[in-house]
This record gives sequence, structure tokens and C-alpha cells, in this order.
Amino acid sequence: MRRPLRIALISAAVPVLLWMWLGVVFAMDRVSDGGEILGRVTVGGVAVGGMTVAEARQAILGVEATLGAEPIAVRVQDTTFTLLPAEVGFDIDEQAVIALAMEVGRNGGIASQMRWWLGHLGGGAPNSLQLPATYNRESLMAVLRSWEAQAISDPPTEGGITVEAGQVVPVYPKSGTGLDLEGTADLIEAQILGNREPVVAQTEFRVPILTNAIIDGLVAEARLLVTQPVTLAKILPQTSLTFPPEVLAASISSRQVGPKEDPNVELFFQVGPLVQYLDPIRTAVETEPVDAKVVIRPDDVPIIIPASNAVEVDDASLPEAIWRAAHSVTRTAPLPVRDGRVPDFTTADAEALGIRDLLYTATTFFTGGGDFKNQNRIINIHRIADEVNGAIVMPGEVFSLNGYVGQRTIEDGYRVAGAIIGPIVYCCDHPANIGGGVSQFTTTLYNAVFWSGLDDVEHSPHSLYITRYPMVHEATLGWPTPDLKFRNNTENAIYIKTEYTGTSITVKLFGDNDGIQVEAELSDRSGFTEPAKYFEPDSDVPPGTQELRDEGKAGFTASVTRTITYPDGREPTVQTWTWTYRAWPIIIAIHPCELPSGHIQYDAEVECPVQVPDLHEMTRSEASSALTSIGLVFKESANPSITDDPLLDGTVKAQSVPHETWLDPGSEVVVTFWKYEEPEPEP
Repeated sequence: MRRPLRIALISAAVPVLLWMWLGVVFAMDRVSDGGEILGRVTVGGVAVGGMTVAEARQAILGVEATLGAEPIAVRVQDTTFTLLPAEVGFDIDEQAVIALAMEVGRNGGIASQMRWWLGHLGGGAPNSLQLPATYNRESLMAVLRSWEAQAISDPPTEGGITVEAGQVVPVYPKSGTGLDLEGTADLIEAQILGNREPVVAQTEFRVPILTNAIIDGLVAEARLLVTQPVTLAKILPQTSLTFPPEVLAASISSRQVGPKEDPNVELFFQVGPLVQYLDPIRTAVETEPVDAKVVIRPDDVPIIIPASNAVEVDDASLPEAIWRAAHSVTRTAPLPVRDGRVPDFTTADAEALGIRDLLYTATTFFTGGGDFKNQNRIINIHRIADEVNGAIVMPGEVFSLNGYVGQRTIEDGYRVAGAIIGPIVYCCDHPANIGGGVSQFTTTLYNAVFWSGLDDVEHSPHSLYITRYPMVHEATLGWPTPDLKFRNNTENAIYIKTEYTGTSITVKLFGDNDGIQVEAELSDRSGFTEPAKYFEPDSDVPPGTQELRDEGKAGFTASVTRTITYPDGREPTVQTWTWTYRAWPIIIAIHPCELPSGHIQYDAEVECPVQVPDLHEMTRSEASSALTSIGLVFKESANPSITDDPLLDGTVKAQSVPHETWLDPGSEVVVTFWKYEEPEPEP
């Protein structure tokens, strides 16, 4: 090839190859910068060129926060306020800004983009993007109205009413200065979206549109509304609330309504004075929440009395209710209420207990009336029945009678009565005598538990067999032991209901035990034991003598077996309880001074009484010796009896205590003696 041609071909190929190389580099650069903002782009003074979309968004949010917190000074007459743009909803559209930034260097075709790329290989000129910012005009207007009320020294008014010394008086229309709200808002808007320069608010002179006559009519109307009391009432539950005239006067006010070019003034009641009057008497008007309650009908059917929420006065609605009452002929209106706190135990909670059926009724009987000990016993039975009545035992829960009732005390309404203490029923100076007789209730409750098929956790029969109770399946109660405990082994709650008369106590259990059947079999008595002697103190029994009061009864052992049969056919549950009763003792009455030292009522300081001897015709020394020798006190009467028989002189004529009378040692016996006086001679 000729040299000139070769040179021409090379000269033509070099530019082509150069453009091809630049194209490859451009393509590689665009691939590597695909998710970044190109060039030297700034937003609000912050360079975002080279940032990813996520990085740019964070940077713009930072700009928004900075600009939103940059204050703008606004002077209203002689007062300067500070406005933070964020307070009126300043916001930058980050998406729009990023979209604009991402278009830089990417507009047009490939050739146009490549020319931009070549022109910016050295960095290129900065590209500052306009911020697409917005704010809330209504929020700004609200701020301006607040500033107007605070800073304008001579504001205009369309008039209204006020209350002075409890009387409604007029506030007549008056010209004055006000803010040019729209003009001032435009000035501030320019700074919110601009350079944040100080702003001087624009004002305008305003002339009222309303007249004094209109205000006088408003005053007359207001006086009619507050002259007489108004009553707000509610039927269920029945309650009413009366607001006196002075409260109505303190509450009534006026406000301007309508557009600026066609204003009006209307009356209204302020909520503050109404609530201030209500608060001290609120508890008499409002009701507390009421828990749901399970009750048993007289025909032994469990029902639920539904729960109800608290009823509270709807304070916010009081002005409207007062307005309606004040405009009514009767000056009454419904009391506005709302549901308050929900009860702790709701109707749904009560229904979930599953108390549906009567499981068993147990009744035991006792003798009514009688002496104070028996009457106290009946009072104790009734008292513990009242305390347990209505108790609910949840599924799986163990019910403890002692745990539920607590220790029986005089302060809690219990009295002293007989209780088994040692080998006998004793009363009344032992701590166990307080609440004596409650074991009859315990036995009755235990039998309801026994025949309902519930789990027997703990019980103790009496140590002595009492014929009014079922043998073996009976229970006693003491403090802190013995106790009666049972477990609710059903899937539903158990409700305990108690009833009593002057001669009986009844316990009914309600729930749902899935229809089980309970049977029981009592064994014969065995293992008999002979009664021992028990000495009963009786001050009327002379020392050295004994009186048989009770021949006693033999002790024995017996068992009861309970069989629970299930409707689903599973294996029955068979349980046996065995108990040994002590023998009732042979009771022998003796004088307290002869009690053995181990006796519960033994008192070492008790001395045996002595019998007064017959002192008749004894001399002074003989009578004195006869009394003092047995521990009695001899005392001579100061008034002797006169006799004319010299043989009787100085002998006992009478004694204050008849002979053979029993007296405690140290007792005094007054002795009267004969005194001889010679009779006067007959004339």
C-alpha cells in the first residue's frame, strides 16, 4: 500500500478509536455510578453529589430539621415573637428533591449525557437545587390570632357579655387595631420558604359591624337563661343535679361567630364553672361499677345478676345540656352520662364460673332456746354460717374453713359456749369456748362436700360421738387446728349457700360435677372401750360425798366408705375413712376442794368448807374453841339475852348460822350468850 494512503487511513482511524475508547469509559463510569447522584449537586447548602438515594434522603431530612428549627422573628406592635417553621408544619418533599437530583447528568439521549459527562470530568460547575418546601397555612393563622390577642393593645370587638358581681352586663362593640392576618401570613410565608429575615406584622384599623342594640338584646337573653336554676336528671339509676343561678351566671359567656365581614355574637355556657360546682358533689351523682353476682333463687336455681359499669357525668356535654334545660319550659334536661370504669368481676366472668346446678343439701339439727350457753351456741352457728354464705371455690382450689373465716373472736361476734375440752364438753372460761358450737356448721358443710363427691383434703371427726351427727362422716373445728379443707376437683366453680333456723343449719353446694353419683356405707361398731371416771366440781356437793351424774358411754371404732360413680363409665372411686371415738366418761360430782391435782379445774387455793357445830348451852370458851378449831371465826354478840336462871348465865343462847351448815374457812359466826340478872323482889 502506498504510503500516502496508509497515512490517510491511520489518520481516519485514530478519532474513531478515541471515541470508541471514550464510549467504553463512559459506559463503565455510568455502570459504577448507576445508583448515585451525579455532579456537584447541593440541596439547601448540603452537597449530595456522589450520594446514594438513601444517603441523600438522610441528608435532606437533616436539612429539613435544621430549617424547621431556624427561628423567624415577627414583631407585632411592641412585642416580638419567635416562630419556628416546624411549629406550622414546615416540610420538604424529599422524594421530589431526590428525583430532581437523580436527573442531573441523565437527561436526554446518550450523546447529550456523554457531552454532560465530558464537561464534568474535571468536576464541573455546582448545581444548587430549589427546595420544594411547604407549610400549613391554617396553623400559621392560628398562631397569628394568638399573637394578636397577646400583643395588640387596642383590639376591636364586636361586643358581647361579661359577668360582674354575679350580674350579666354588656360589653359594647368598639373600634380598634387588629392584625392584617392574610398580609402578615404572606410576609411570614416568604421567610419560611426563603431566607428567614425578621418580619414586621401588618395591622389594620377595624370598625365593628354589630350595634349596641344587638348587644343589649344578648344581655337580656342571657339574664333570662341564668335567673332561675336548671336541673339535669337521669332515671336509671334515678339521680338529679341542680345548678343554681350563681353557677349559671359564672358559666355563661359570649363568642363571635361567622365571617369577618358578617359577624355575629352568640351565647354559650363554659364547662369550667359547671365542673367546678359538680366536683365536690360528684360522688352523690355518679355511681361506682357493680360486680356481677351469682345468687340462688328460692327454688335453688343459680342465676347471675349482671355487672354494670360505673356511671359518670359527661363533663364535656354539660354546657349543651344546660343550654337545653335553660331554654325548656320546665328548665330541665337529661343529665349527660357515660360509662366509666368497668367492674372487676364482669358478667362474662360470672358465666364462666359454670355454677349451674344444686349438687347437695346437708342439714343438721340442734335444740333451740335453753340456757345462755345453748343460746350462745346457736348464735355462733348462725355467725359462721353468715360468714361462709356466698363463698366461691374455683376449680382446683383448696378451701380452708379456718383460712376463710379466721379465728373466732368476741370482736367478730362470737360468744362463749360449750366445747369438747379433754374428756367432756366444757364451758366457759377456756379460749376454745369462744365460738363453741361452730363444729355443728363444720359437720354440715363436710357432709355437703362428702355427698357432692369433692376431694376431702383434711378433716377431723369429734373425739366423742355426738348422736345428732352422722357417724364418722362428721367434722370438728378448732383454732388453728383442727381444720376442714376440701378441693374443688370439678371443672367449674363451687358456690356455698347457707341457711338456718332456730333449730337447724343447712349448707347447699352449687356447681356442675358432671352428674356423678355418690353412695356411702357405714360399718358396724367395733373395738369398744370402757368409760373412765370424770370428777365434775359442784360446790353444792358436801365434801366427803359423791353424786353420780352420768353413767358414761362406751367408745368404739367405725368406718364409712364412699363410692363415686361416673356417668362416662370409668372406674368408680372408692374411699374409706376410719375413726375411733373415745368413751364418754362416767361423771361423778364432788366438791371442788376434793378435785385431783391433774383436773382441768383444780385450784390448790380452794379449801373444803366445814360444818358449823351445835354451840347450844356451851360456855364462851367452849364455843370459841369449837369454832376456831375448824377454821371459823368466833364473834360474841354485843346484845346478850337476859335470864333469871343463874344456871344459864354465860352459856350459848343462839348462833347466827345454824349447826350443820357448810361454811368456808374464815367465815364468821356470831354467838349470843345468856346473862343472869337477879329479879326484883315482889312488893
